[in-house]
Amino acid sequence: MVSSGTNAVINFVIARRVGASEFGAFTIAYTIFALVVGLSRAASTAPLGISYATAQQPVFRAATRAASGTALVIGLLIGAVLLAVGAASPGAVGVNLVAMGMVMPALLVQDSWRYTFFAQGRPAAAVVNDLGWAAAMAAGFAVLPDRLSSDAASLVLVWGAAAATAAFLGIAQTGTWPNPARAIRWFSAHRETTGFMTAEYVTMQGAQQTSTLIIGALGSSSLVGALRGIQTLLAPTMNLAVALTSFAIPEFPRRPDMPARTRTRLAYALSALVVASSTIWALAFLVLPDGFGRALLGDTWPRTRSLLGLAIVQQAGPALAVGPAAVLYALGRTRLTFRINLLFAPLLLGCPLIGLHLGGAKGVVVGYAIAFWSTIPVWMIQLWRQAHPRLRKARGQSVGRGSDPVR
Repeated sequence: MVSSGTNAVINFVIARRVGASEFGAFTIAYTIFALVVGLSRAASTAPLGISYATAQQPVFRAATRAASGTALVIGLLIGAVLLAVGAASPGAVGVNLVAMGMVMPALLVQDSWRYTFFAQGRPAAAVVNDLGWAAAMAAGFAVLPDRLSSDAASLVLVWGAAAATAAFLGIAQTGTWPNPARAIRWFSAHRETTGFMTAEYVTMQGAQQTSTLIIGALGSSSLVGALRGIQTLLAPTMNLAVALTSFAIPEFPRRPDMPARTRTRLAYALSALVVASSTIWALAFLVLPDGFGRALLGDTWPRTRSLLGLAIVQQAGPALAVGPAAVLYALGRTRLTFRINLLFAPLLLGCPLIGLHLGGAKGVVVGYAIAFWSTIPVWMIQLWRQAHPRLRKARGQSVGRGSDPVR
């Protein structure tokens, strides 16, 4: 919640302080960050929760240095690309890309500490680190000169400087420094995890972003705006799902003797919690006065509200998959989760487009719901199969717990 709050604040502050065109330029840069941070998690910090939750402290410390160093390398590479593209792009878009390129390494390293603390069983330390980011950002906004307070790029730099402060706080909390020299070896040593999770992330994001672009081309800008409004309203529930998954993944390996029945029940409980919270959250917007929705989304609210009921059903689909996915990731079955999502990607791309053709805006939401719900039986079946102790032994696969391939 704290982490999502810092990201939400930069969006709200810039939206209120700059014009529509400059906010659009910032949105392009921020969207790139949102995509890159997910890629960084898959490629750098994912193995910590899966393979090192029970490792001895010296082994975990070495893994931490390698994982955060990998995040730093990704930040430097993507940042350099953004700097080059931004320098060659005219106007506000180019300036915002340059600003995002400058702060990208700090953003990714800070994010890596959060997942390090989850993997280590220290969620309170993650909260402290994110609170440090929030405090530094508030202080930066307070001292920013008036002439720069309405400039999106300047606000991005303050946001990034606050992330850098939190990144150094993470170094103090862990007593380790990122080691970028180990990035290639880290990725190679965990290619089963990082490779499939990276491919999975790219596949899913590619399908979803392509679907949105085609809907925008074939539909209307107001339709895309309404869909974006739904995503904005329901974003906190997705953040909860990410937080629960990040916390649960390292907790399962710490309990190797947990009975299969208990493991599956906990998976169902995780899913039920996300479904219940997302449903209650969305229903609140349906019963609140229209003025509240208009204050949040402006002219986009009426069309967004007309789709919100269907969106509740749609949102329950990915929510149901949270628990099974957490268990499969914890067991190191990233090859399997990739295959499931590879099966899902064409549905995510095609069903909304078919829905647009048959039923317009409501058809799009129904199409997304069909795509999400169609994979639930697969997740549930694979949860039972992989959580069963005999089947786990039969797979004969080591996920590296207790080993130290990065020393």
